[in-house]
Amino acid sequence: MSSMLLSPVAKLCRRTATTRSASCCNAARRRLLLQNHLEQRRNFGVAAICNLAHPKLDHKIFATHPRQQRQQKRWLSSALQDSDSDSDDNEDNNAATNSNYNQFTNHPCFPRLRSLRNVGVFAHVDAGKTTVTERMLALSGIVRNAGSVDDGDTVTDYLPAERERGITIQSAAVGFGWVLPIRNKEDTMSERSVEINLIDTPGHVDFSVEVSRSVTVLDGAVLVVDAVAGVQAQTETVWRAIRNTDKAKNSNSSEESSGSTTSTSSAHGSHQHEPLPAMMYINKMDRDGADFRHAIQTVAKKLKGSNPVPVQLPLYRVETDGQNHGSIGTNDSTTSSLGANIVAGTLDQQPPHGEFIGLIDIVHMRALIYPPGAEYLSIEDAIPTVVNLSSLEDKDSQPLQAALDARRNLISSLAEVDEVMEDLFLHAMDSEDDENGCPILSNISTSQIQLSLRRMTLSRSIMPTMCGAALRGIGVEPVLDGVAEFLPCPLDRLPPKLSLCADSNRSRQQKQKQQDEQKKSAVTLGHPLHPSTLAYVFKVVHMKGRGGSGDGRVAFARVYSGTLKARDTVRVISPSGLAMSDDGGKSKKQKHPTERVGGMLELSGGQFNNLAEGKCMSGDVCALVGLKGVVTGDTMLLTSASTDALPGDQANGNKKKSKSGKNNDDHWKQYMEGVHLAGLTSPKPVLTLRIEANSSSEQSRLSAALALLTVEDPSLIVKETPTNTLISGLGELHMEIVLDRLRREFGLEVRTGKPAVAYRETVLFDGEEGVETDGFVEYDRTVGGVQLQGAVRLRLSPLSTSESSCIPPEDPLVTLSPETREFFNMDPHASSDETEHKYPPALRALLSGTRGSLKRGRLGPYPLANLTCHILEVDSEMTANPDTLPGAMRAAAANAITTLLETLKNDGRLVVLEPKMTVEVSVPTGRVGDVLSDLTTRRGTVDDVATGDDSTHSKSMVHAEVPLIEILGYANSLRSLTGGEGAFSAEYKGHAQQ
Repeated sequence: MSSMLLSPVAKLCRRTATTRSASCCNAARRRLLLQNHLEQRRNFGVAAICNLAHPKLDHKIFATHPRQQRQQKRWLSSALQDSDSDSDDNEDNNAATNSNYNQFTNHPCFPRLRSLRNVGVFAHVDAGKTTVTERMLALSGIVRNAGSVDDGDTVTDYLPAERERGITIQSAAVGFGWVLPIRNKEDTMSERSVEINLIDTPGHVDFSVEVSRSVTVLDGAVLVVDAVAGVQAQTETVWRAIRNTDKAKNSNSSEESSGSTTSTSSAHGSHQHEPLPAMMYINKMDRDGADFRHAIQTVAKKLKGSNPVPVQLPLYRVETDGQNHGSIGTNDSTTSSLGANIVAGTLDQQPPHGEFIGLIDIVHMRALIYPPGAEYLSIEDAIPTVVNLSSLEDKDSQPLQAALDARRNLISSLAEVDEVMEDLFLHAMDSEDDENGCPILSNISTSQIQLSLRRMTLSRSIMPTMCGAALRGIGVEPVLDGVAEFLPCPLDRLPPKLSLCADSNRSRQQKQKQQDEQKKSAVTLGHPLHPSTLAYVFKVVHMKGRGGSGDGRVAFARVYSGTLKARDTVRVISPSGLAMSDDGGKSKKQKHPTERVGGMLELSGGQFNNLAEGKCMSGDVCALVGLKGVVTGDTMLLTSASTDALPGDQANGNKKKSKSGKNNDDHWKQYMEGVHLAGLTSPKPVLTLRIEANSSSEQSRLSAALALLTVEDPSLIVKETPTNTLISGLGELHMEIVLDRLRREFGLEVRTGKPAVAYRETVLFDGEEGVETDGFVEYDRTVGGVQLQGAVRLRLSPLSTSESSCIPPEDPLVTLSPETREFFNMDPHASSDETEHKYPPALRALLSGTRGSLKRGRLGPYPLANLTCHILEVDSEMTANPDTLPGAMRAAAANAITTLLETLKNDGRLVVLEPKMTVEVSVPTGRVGDVLSDLTTRRGTVDDVATGDDSTHSKSMVHAEVPLIEILGYANSLRSLTGGEGAFSAEYKGHAQQ
């Protein structure tokens, strides 16, 4: 074709596709071309299906994995791949997407790590994640039949309270294998096995700490969304945890203040982890009102940065007068036709009214049709029928046209985020149209789409989206295949962020030098190919008779590098212990406790069987017994560093020489000094309950039981006084489960008081301007014959600039002005490596008095929140007496805070903050008015009411914001209002003015 005959768009395609230089390749022109294609794609005729599913390949194989021998007729999930693409080559291309792979392919651990997946299942409560997990276990051969949440026989929900209530309370880990059938270029069948460590997490907001600590050790995520409700309250919460958008604000504020800022925070920091790549499974497509399109729209709108990209379409059987349903839905044979009564759901129309029977795989262009009543069939009999869309006789059939349109959409979506696919797209547009009129489908193969999907999933640019109904066993096999194909292995992830235990004694230049050296090294400590052992404890449970220690403690750990074996002696480094050491004022070298690993248990939900091998290698998750003092967030190191050469050094025959020729002795020295991962930050409690033992003899047992529960659950706070015991948690259900466990596991019946919510106080500021004391506030008193004199001038200002009226409370921040630092003979400008324990005693006393006064407001016994206290100036006549100066500074600071707060109280600028909950109420449409009236009497604010149509929806959804104190016991009231048909879920949103 002559260039004179090319259209302007085609010329742009050719020029851009053949030149990768930034000067010749303009991003705006590319986007213009993509937009032009999106507008014109409906003008294409019937597209040619080339390089799609192999028409001659049988759709079933016999599984050979040991744990899958009974599943003799497992469906062939990925065998219907391109006839011209080699899956081994695809795997090599996948490895090539990571530049670190090339130098490690000969490492003996490389094949094992490449086939390992650490994945978590996340969802809102009742979205079906446990049902999805059970179906996965049945398909992999771990259990003979999938358990049911309603029957209380699931593997991962093993606590009695979980089985009675039908909800997940504790995260549970289970390991299994999955075989991915592949087809080689030689037209022969082979298999690629992957080992999956799966963690089923709770969906209730009261147990969000389980989600947070599971995310820290995972490599990928499967997000389950309800097809009827779409994104719900807890869906957004778990998404923030997956993408790691909940940062430790206190630490960020400390950095901004250049070391002169001190905040009251938990001893545990925020575990620094890379955001997780994710794929999505839209569940419950068989329910009335399920809408695949609507669910995707809510995800794209509410989950920031998710970018859901559908790789499947739902299939429905609609009722047609006189239409024979045929034999579709049985697994006896493949078929080359779909009945006229089978239609596909699309992304631009309402779902058809019919029975959900299967799905269309857009990537491989095939239909999977499941037999009727698959939930009652055995795994062998519930195999779907696979229909190759390329072999359909009717080229104008609705499912085929919907699949082609969706495939074009998929390619266009990938081209918008993937430069490689963008080039393929532009080359395809530049090529001559084939006889069917669609160059895109003709020139972009299935293998190229698969590689692009994997690249963009790993880079978190997209989230592949699938559909199904897990309770009926529909669509779970493709999810397992997606976990194997799209989600990362440990080699695809960055090593965790580590901190040296001796950091407090190092200068800023030394720290920077260390970080630069680590960046130059391809394999650092924590990399799965590093020889030295590094493990992180993310969960602790107590199982009587199983733990090996006195209290039956079982610690779940992720081994990031090296190998951990039974009988190994490990050093336990706790971030809480390091924080306490820093506050003690001593900088001497700290000795870390050592413990011995008594043994290892197999990951199988609540069945803790002994692991015969007693070895856990890098990248894997294990359960350890015999560790008596380990808690959540601890880092474990061996007592000696490995002397093995780093990968890449072995090729040169060097033992401790890096490829750059520099000596690696610093690494071994740092390992022996101790390194640790950041600990786990628990959400702040919002509800407090007073409990009492029935007798004084049971009080000691109660204290011991609560001590064990706080080790298991970091979000449970216990405060014991001589007169009573207070337990604080994340909600009413959280408190109910704690009391239930005290009764079941420890045989303790306790008396409880009325729940009390966690109120806070704050100051109403005018914009960002603060409130200052009227000059110096002087304190001059004689206590016990000792004169205490001091004066302080300070300012209170807002801590954050959030425009929302409802935000989580943050502890006050205390900062020092240069004038204050000069008064204590310190450098006016603080350095970034300055720590508080090095301050003079008088300055530490000043900070202590300030923080202590901010813990109690003037309107009630509530701590202050969301403000910064900036100490502007201090003065005292006691500077010549260093013994009494600290006491004077503490008293002067407390007096200044109290005086300023009293003034603000009299001016009406001191207010009480109360916790607010985002509430979602599912209610029969005829009872919506009663529920709205009840919420109004509870001081609730109704945000939205989605009224269902009686012909398609059985219930409506009410979204509201209600104070926590008003919804205590709301479940009983809702049952009375709705005749037992209503249900609700509540998520903590933040604190707002009362």
